Amino acid sequence: MEHIYDIKETLKNYCRINTELSLEGGPTHNGEKYLQKVKTEKNILSYFGLPLTSKYIKLIWNTFDLTYNLNDNITLMLDELQRKSREYQSSKNANISDKLLHALENKREAFDLFPEIDIDLNLYTLFVYNEMFLAKHHAVDIIISELQKASAKECLSNIYQLSLLSKKYENSDYYSFLTQKGLFFVNDFVNWCKLRDNQKYNSTYDLSTKNEDAIQSLSLAFRLFLHYKQKGYSNEKAKKHSGLTNERVFKIVQYVYTHT
Repeated sequence: MEHIYDIKETLKNYCRINTELSLEGGPTHNGEKYLQKVKTEKNILSYFGLPLTSKYIKLIWNTFDLTYNLNDNITLMLDELQRKSREYQSSKNANISDKLLHALENKREAFDLFPEIDIDLNLYTLFVYNEMFLAKHHAVDIIISELQKASAKECLSNIYQLSLLSKKYENSDYYSFLTQKGLFFVNDFVNWCKLRDNQKYNSTYDLSTKNEDAIQSLSLAFRLFLHYKQKGYSNEKAKKHSGLTNERVFKIVQYVYTHT
């Protein structure tokens, strides 16, 4: 984990806030300090990649109550949160692994699967899933690692910019950035992009095939919207997460989905 000094300072600050809040009589006597405590708990769990649930918040509370020594408190909390983080990530990856293997067996589409396993839908993750996993059957642990790395915010813009290039992919800053981030399939992706570029100029697909591909893409976008709606998202949030914020585009996609 990066920035270990920063998280130690955050834990120290949390101990201070918690102590002061207790001495002042709790949340009912100092609501502002209580909000500081809640915000700090959120930051701590986020650092360790843990969800903001009562289970892990109580873990912080219980660890804090074990000793009155500040340094001991920080050491205990750091060790315990690191351990829980490893356990959580292992459990999460095992769950993703099961779903990926099931998806491989049933040839599930990424548009259906990715929201369930919290993976971002972008050109690279679709390539990894469709080409490297479904088609070439690379190991699940490699696929999980690659999908998670490619979903990181710092990678998204570079993936997008790289995919827009029409030549000299390997000479670009985007390519350098992604290779430095350790993306395992970036060279395969570049070769795939080159093949795609050649097909644009030397396409043997007839018009009916192209139309069918377009219809399928539109239908998948609307299915993604429906998935988020079933998860309880509002219309606006579901549209945003499925890339259908433009009302005219949404109506077109909805029409295509309901009439094909």
